[in-house]
Amino acid sequence: MAVTGEVVALVGEGGTAWADAYRGVLETGGVPLLVDPAAPAAEHARWLDRAGGGRFLDTRDGVLSAAPAASGGPPSAYRPGTVLLPSSGTTGTPKLVVRSVDSLRAEGRRHAIWAGLTDADRVLLPLPPWHAYALGWLHAALEAGAALRIHPPTALGAVVRDIEEGATVLPVVPAVARLLSARVRRAPRTGSALRLAMVGAGAVDEALDEAFRAAFGIGLARDYGSSETGSLFSAEAGAPPGRVGHPLDGVDFRIVGDDGATAAHDDEPGELHVHIADAPDPGWRSTGDVAGYHPELGLRILGRQGRAVRRGDRWVAPEEVESVLRSHEDVLESRVTGVPGHTAGGPVTRLHAEVVSLRGTGADVADLHRHARDRLAPYKVPDRIRPVGELPRGRSGKLLPARRLMPGDEADLIACAQGHKRSELLFALLRLGVLDLLRHGPADSAHIAAELGLDAEVCEQLLQVAESAGLLRAAPSEPQDPPKAQDPSEIQEVVRGAAPADGLDGALAILALEERLSRSWVTREQLTGIARSGSAARDFDAEGPDDALREVYQRAMHTPAAYSRSRIGIRLSGTRAGRLLEITCGPGRYAYTHGPAGENRLLRVGTLAEQATHGADSGPRTGEGEGGQREVPPPDDGELFDLVVVCNAVHLPGPGSDLRALAARLAPGGRLLVDDVFLDAPGSLPQEIRLDWLTHGGSSWPTEATLTTGLAAAGFAVHRTVHVGRPAVTLVVAGLAGHPNPPFEGTV
Repeated sequence: MAVTGEVVALVGEGGTAWADAYRGVLETGGVPLLVDPAAPAAEHARWLDRAGGGRFLDTRDGVLSAAPAASGGPPSAYRPGTVLLPSSGTTGTPKLVVRSVDSLRAEGRRHAIWAGLTDADRVLLPLPPWHAYALGWLHAALEAGAALRIHPPTALGAVVRDIEEGATVLPVVPAVARLLSARVRRAPRTGSALRLAMVGAGAVDEALDEAFRAAFGIGLARDYGSSETGSLFSAEAGAPPGRVGHPLDGVDFRIVGDDGATAAHDDEPGELHVHIADAPDPGWRSTGDVAGYHPELGLRILGRQGRAVRRGDRWVAPEEVESVLRSHEDVLESRVTGVPGHTAGGPVTRLHAEVVSLRGTGADVADLHRHARDRLAPYKVPDRIRPVGELPRGRSGKLLPARRLMPGDEADLIACAQGHKRSELLFALLRLGVLDLLRHGPADSAHIAAELGLDAEVCEQLLQVAESAGLLRAAPSEPQDPPKAQDPSEIQEVVRGAAPADGLDGALAILALEERLSRSWVTREQLTGIARSGSAARDFDAEGPDDALREVYQRAMHTPAAYSRSRIGIRLSGTRAGRLLEITCGPGRYAYTHGPAGENRLLRVGTLAEQATHGADSGPRTGEGEGGQREVPPPDDGELFDLVVVCNAVHLPGPGSDLRALAARLAPGGRLLVDDVFLDAPGSLPQEIRLDWLTHGGSSWPTEATLTTGLAAAGFAVHRTVHVGRPAVTLVVAGLAGHPNPPFEGTV
C-alpha cells in the first residue's frame, strides 16, 4: 500500500473502509496524512506539499495514486509510525501536527482507563476520524478491543438508531450533542445501553447538559486536550460549567503565574503546563491556555492565552460569557473576543460579542444586554453585542476563532483586478443588443455589426475577445434539435437536477440585474462606506432602490422556471389544500397559485419587494375575475396557516428570518417551506453574493447548515431538503416537532 516513510494522504468519509486504510498505511510503514474529504483537491495538494510530497489514497475505492504527487516542499523526513494531522489550531493559523502512533495509543489507553472501556463496549463515533479528538477515541476502541461504529456528524438519524440498538459510549463535540438533543427531544427507549457521552473540542454549558440529559437520560462528561498532546483531563457528567475535571492517567500539570512561579491549587488563573509520562518528547510543555485548578472542582479553562481577555487585573473567560448569552432563549450561538481600544484614561480592552439569534439579525440587542447584566459581573458584560447570520465552524462542529489574514498570492490579486474587464465586456454586449440578437440564432461578426449599426472593425475585436473569454462560443456546423423540455410535474427528475431552467432568457435577466448593481449598489464606494460606517447606516436603506432596479430584480428572481419550482415546493410540502401564508421579497408566486386565493395571505418584505401586483407575463395565478387580479391581503395578528412559505426572504430582517415567529404561525400539523436561491446549495450562487447581502440585502441564515440548526433549535423537525435547477435553489420542508404531520405526496 505504501513504501516505508512515504506520506499517504487519506481522502474519504469516515467508516470501516477509512479505518482499514488508516491501519493498512501504518502497517506497511507509511505515514498517513489525514485530510478532510470535503476540502477541494487544491487544499489536499497544499497539505501534501507541506508534508514533503507523497501520494493520495481514496479510501472510498481503495485507489492509490499511481505516481508520487508533485511537491515543491521539502522531502518527507517522517519516520514510520507517524501520523500527520492538518489543523487550523486554536489561533486559526493552519499547521501540520505530527503525532506518533505510540502517543495516539497512549492517549487511547488514557481514555480506556478513565472510561472503564472493555471489549464488551460499543463505541459510536459521529465525528470525522481525521479530527484529533475522534482519532484518540478510535485508538481507545482499538486498545480495548471494543466494537467501533463511525458516522459523519450529519448522519443524525443513523446515530440515534445506533444508540437505540445498543451503543454504550458516545464521544461527541458540542455542536453534534446539541443537534442530537434537538432531534430526539424525548427520553430514550427503555433499555438504552448508553452509559457514557463525552464532549471534547468545546465547552459544555448547563443548557446543553440539561437538553442532552432530557433526550438520552444521561448527562455529558467533558474532555480537555489538544491536537498536539491528545486528551489530558476528563470530568464526570454534571461537572460545573467551565470545568473539565482532573488529569488522566500519566498526566501531571502545573499552573504558572505571571511571575513565572507555580501557583497554588486555589483556582487562581495562570498558564497551564503539562507533563505526559509516555510522551515521545518528555518534559514540561505549555498548552497555551489560561486555567485555574481547584482540588475538588477540577480544572477551569478560561481560554487561550490569545483569547482569554484581561481587563485590568482580572481575567475574563470568553467561554463563560458565551455560555450566558447562549442561555437566552433566542440565542443559538455566540462568540466573544477582546478588542483593544483607547479612552481618555489610556488603553482599554473591550468585550465584543457576536450572536446568532433565532430572531435573525433583527434580534433585540437591548434585551440581550439586560440578560448579560443580570447574570455576569460588570467587568464580564460585553460592551457590544452584534447579531450575525452565522459563526464559522469546522466540519467537526468546533467554533473557529477569528482568523489572522494576509494578502493573497500576487498573481491572484492581479487576476482579480483585471477581471472587471471581462464583466465590463459582457455588460457592453448586453447593452449593444448582441446577446439578445444571438438569442434568436447564431450570426457572424459582419452580420452582427450590420444588424446593430456597429463599427465593423471594433465589433470584430470585441467579439474575438468575448470568445476567448468564454462569453461567446462557436456555433456547431450542423443545426441541432432544441433540447426537450422537462415536465416540472416529474418530481423524481427535478430532484435529480433536471429542474426546468430559463436558459438564455433567464441568464439575460440576471445579467441585466448585475449590470445595474455594478453601477449602483455593489461598488467600491458602497463597500468602503459600509466598512467604515457599518451596515446599520448603509445608503441603500436610506435611499432605497429606484423603480428600474426593482423591475430588473423581480424579472431575474421570479422567472417562469421559478413558478414551476413553486409547484414542486407545494408537492414536496404535501400540502395541496389548506390556508397558506407567503412571506416574500417577490410577487407572491405561491400565494397567487396555491388553492383558493381568498384563503391565502401575502406578506412582502424588503425594499426590493414588488410594490404592485405582478404583470401578466410573470406566471400562472388564481383569484382573477373580470376586473383583473385580486390582491392577496396580508395576515392578521394571530392567524394560523397550514403552510407558511418563506420565498427568498429568510435572509432579510423581519418575519421571514424570525424562526420563532414562523413557528407561531403554523397550525397543528402545518408545514414550513423555505424556497431560497441564496443558500449554499451545490451549484448555487458564488460567495460573492455576500457582497449583495452587505450592500442591499440581509445576512440572516446564510447557509443551509446554519438554517437547519436554527430550525431545530426553534422547535422544527426538518423533513426534506432538496436542490433543484441551475443555479441551484434550496427547498427545505419542516414541521413543528411533536405535532402530527400529513404524509408527503410521492417519493424523493
